Amino acid sequence: MISPTSRIFFLCFMFTMSVSSLTASENDSISQVRSEHVDSLATIHQDTCRRDAGHFAFQLSSNVSHMIHHGPENKEILHSYGTSFYDIRLKYRYSDKRYAPYDRAMNYPSLQVGLQYGDFSHVHIYRPTTPYESRIGYLLTLFGGMQFDFLRKGRWSIGTDLQNGVAYCPHPFNEHDNVDNEIIGSTLSIYVGFGFYARYRFLPHWSMSVGVDFKHISNGTLDRPNIGVNALGATLSLGYDIDDYVPSKSKGTKPLLKAEDSVRGFYVEGIVGLGMKALFDDFSLNHSKHNPIYGFFTTMIAPMYRYHLLHASGIGIDYTYADYVYKIHEYDQRQSRPEIYYSPHVFGISLRHEIFYRHISLNAGVGVYLFRHLGHLMENESRLYQTVGLRYSLPFTRDRIFVGYNVKAHRFQKVDCVQLVAGFRLGR
Repeated sequence: MISPTSRIFFLCFMFTMSVSSLTASENDSISQVRSEHVDSLATIHQDTCRRDAGHFAFQLSSNVSHMIHHGPENKEILHSYGTSFYDIRLKYRYSDKRYAPYDRAMNYPSLQVGLQYGDFSHVHIYRPTTPYESRIGYLLTLFGGMQFDFLRKGRWSIGTDLQNGVAYCPHPFNEHDNVDNEIIGSTLSIYVGFGFYARYRFLPHWSMSVGVDFKHISNGTLDRPNIGVNALGATLSLGYDIDDYVPSKSKGTKPLLKAEDSVRGFYVEGIVGLGMKALFDDFSLNHSKHNPIYGFFTTMIAPMYRYHLLHASGIGIDYTYADYVYKIHEYDQRQSRPEIYYSPHVFGISLRHEIFYRHISLNAGVGVYLFRHLGHLMENESRLYQTVGLRYSLPFTRDRIFVGYNVKAHRFQKVDCVQLVAGFRLGR
């Protein structure tokens, strides 16, 4: 028989085991609830991060343009001016919850990459003395760029569109069977696009926009001929937002800058570069696609003032050592042109402006030559010059050192050369 003491001990043991079992079960339930709660928080965090990571969209565009060309040499070969462009692009817009200063200041722009088809089948190119008609055919362009709204109100927005890329032409100038196509002189060309648009969102995921765009395509005088394409026309676009579109909470273009975002102050910018160009005389004498490229040294010193996170302006002192002038002198002698003064030294002064976005910037300038004697062809050229280019500032140098390229032009349309540049900023 079991003694009363043993019975009491047994009952106490069973009670303790029951309580322990219930406690363990309860702890397991609590742990499970906690685990589910943590998983739920993680899921919410992941969803939030996914939403905050950015906003993707597609855009289809159609453009009808008119080629703008001046001068008797252009009108001699061009007999129609209508072109059209079609493109598809993928756009990415940072979320409003990612408080990057540049995104706030630029009203949350969309970065974009796209593929463009340029239809030149209706452009007629020929000279009366040529027994056949030359052609451009089409241009296929891979480009990147940015769109940003400077005004939003309800379903409407107004903004600008910037593009830069490389264009491929299967039918460039050829002295054998495409001799009059002096518009597109090489297989690869530089593409620059700029325009304005007005957009209307008619459904949560769908929008439509109309705009005016200017497109420039040329080889940057890295080959000859190089008349290039300057086209102006109207664009109609249809956009689709992959994620739910959340409009910016910022009003207008007033930047929501914090104290740490302030970058106001003076600095000095220094640049050294390699300029490159093919001479017109090589082409005019030989009328051949094979033209040598001449390299030359260029530099600039520019005191600048940055008065906004996005903007800086200043004055540049430009110098070029254009030793290709000796080749021009030789060509002038071969063509029995009157002897004039030749010098490889070219000096100019220019007004500069730079627009910043994170580590990328767009730099532009308008200048006047103070000293330039580069032969007969340049004596009749405009003394005003323009430059535009892209730069990438190295993050590990705190954006003090940058690399990039410039395109230098005359008359705002006639490219003079392409420059590969590297530079520094002191005083920031």
